[in-house]
Amino acid sequence: MGNVVQLIKNKKDRSIESILREADLVGRTEAEKANPQMIVVRGYESDPFPICGFASVRVKNVRGKKLAKLKEFGFTKRSEGYSLWVGDYGQSYDLKKAYADAFTNVLRENGFNAWSESRLD
Repeated sequence: MGNVVQLIKNKKDRSIESILREADLVGRTEAEKANPQMIVVRGYESDPFPICGFASVRVKNVRGKKLAKLKEFGFTKRSEGYSLWVGDYGQSYDLKKAYADAFTNVLRENGFNAWSESRLD
């Protein structure tokens, strides 16, 4: 997977599409490497489950073609900027947070005013 990311970074084409593809790939890679914290409920010790939560990627101060591409990718308008809700990974807080943090880092490396948000359920 690292070779694919390096190939994307080496391309001279730093279009918004390539940045979003890289961010998604890096996010998925980090989510796969994450070690989710598990909860064990008394009486159900044989069936632990990951701590539950939510995560999203936030971006602000984007306009024009960049904004159009973000919307195509799934970003929606929020009170302050735009948000990409992390809907994959079931209810696992740790996997969702790992994806959002990694995705955000790629956006920042490419000049976006971006941050990740997460919370436990």
